[in-house]
Amino acid sequence: MQKNNISFLNYQNNQTYLKQLPYIKNLSSTRTIYHNYIPPYAKDIKVKSYDGFYIAFFTFFYIIIIQYIEVPFKLPLFIILLSISLFLIIRGFNRYIIHNILNNTPVSKIHIATYGLNKVKGRFIPFGSQPLKSPISGQDCIYYSISIFYVHPEGNGWGSNFVDGFDAGIPALFTDGTGFLAVDLEKAPTVEVRTNIIEIMPNNSQNHKIKLSNFNDAKRISDEILPYIKYAANNNTQANLSYIKDYKFTIKNSKIRNLKRYVDSVELCSSIIHTRIGEICKYDSRNLLYLVEQYIPINEDYTIIGGFADTGEMINMKPVKFTVPDISTGIFELRLSNFYRNEFIIKAVAYIILGIVYLITGILVII
Repeated sequence: MQKNNISFLNYQNNQTYLKQLPYIKNLSSTRTIYHNYIPPYAKDIKVKSYDGFYIAFFTFFYIIIIQYIEVPFKLPLFIILLSISLFLIIRGFNRYIIHNILNNTPVSKIHIATYGLNKVKGRFIPFGSQPLKSPISGQDCIYYSISIFYVHPEGNGWGSNFVDGFDAGIPALFTDGTGFLAVDLEKAPTVEVRTNIIEIMPNNSQNHKIKLSNFNDAKRISDEILPYIKYAANNNTQANLSYIKDYKFTIKNSKIRNLKRYVDSVELCSSIIHTRIGEICKYDSRNLLYLVEQYIPINEDYTIIGGFADTGEMINMKPVKFTVPDISTGIFELRLSNFYRNEFIIKAVAYIILGIVYLITGILVII
C-alpha cells in the first residue's frame, strides 16, 4: 500500500510541474509583435489537457476501496462504484470520439484555417534574428533548454531533482508557405521537442574521487559544468564538452518528448535501468547526474493541432494568424512525432476497461 501511495503522489507531483517547470522560464522570448494581435473573441477559448490523471486516480482509488468490499452497507458502495463506472466509460467513449475526429481531420493550409479544429504542417522560422544553436548538439532552433538533474534512491525506486539550468529563445513564426502563425508556446499543454539525455560520469583516479553523496554535491558539479555550456550559448555556438576534463559525457537517449512535462527519474534512468553497478559506483554513492538538452528545431516539420484566429495582418501578402485552442475540444498541441494518432485510443481503452472493472465489482458487491 505504501508503494502505491508513493507512486500516486509522484504522479501528482508530475502533474503539478506541468504548470511550474523549473527549466522553462523564457518561452515568452519566442513571441513576436503579431502575438499582440489576438482577436477579443479568441481570448476566452480555454485549452484542455487530456492527460491520464483520472486513470491514475481511479486505479489508486480502486486499490483502496476493494479492501472495504465486505462492508455491511453494500447499497451505497454499489452506487459509488456504478457512478464511477459510468463516469469512466463515458470518458472513454469521449476519447474515442476525439480520436476519430483527429484521424478524420485532413491537413489544412494556414491561409484557409479557422478557429475550429485544424491540422497544419510546417516549420518554425526566426523572425528578425538569426537562428539559435542548441548548445550541446549544435542544431539550429528557435528555443532550447539546458538542465541538470540529480537522480538518487528514493523509497523502493528512484527520485529526481532539478539542480540548475537555463533556457533561451528568439522571436519566431510558423509557416507552411501559404501563411504565417504566431504560435502561443506558453499556452499549449503539449510542445514536442528534440531531447538528448546525457549521463555525466566522473573521470576518477586513485587520488581523486568525485563525490556525489547529496544534492549539494550535485549543485557543486553543476556549477563546474554549466559555465562552459553558457559560454558557448552566449556565443551561439556548440559547446565542446571534452574541455571539461574531470567528467565524461555519454548520450544515453535521444528522443522526442513533451517540453511541458517534468523530466522524472523514469525517463532519466530508462536507458540504463540501474544495472551497471560498476559504472554507478564510479561516484562514491549510487547517485547519478544527467544533463538534459531540449530544443525546438527549425529544420523539421511540426504538426499543429488547434484553432487559428485572424489577426488582420499580412507578411508578403500572406495572412498572419494566431494559434488558439479548438473551440469545441480545447485541443492545442504541437507535435513532431506520429504517436498522436494512438494516444487517444489508448486512453479510451484504458478508461473503458477500468470502468468495466468498477461495474463488475459493483455487481459483485450487490449480489
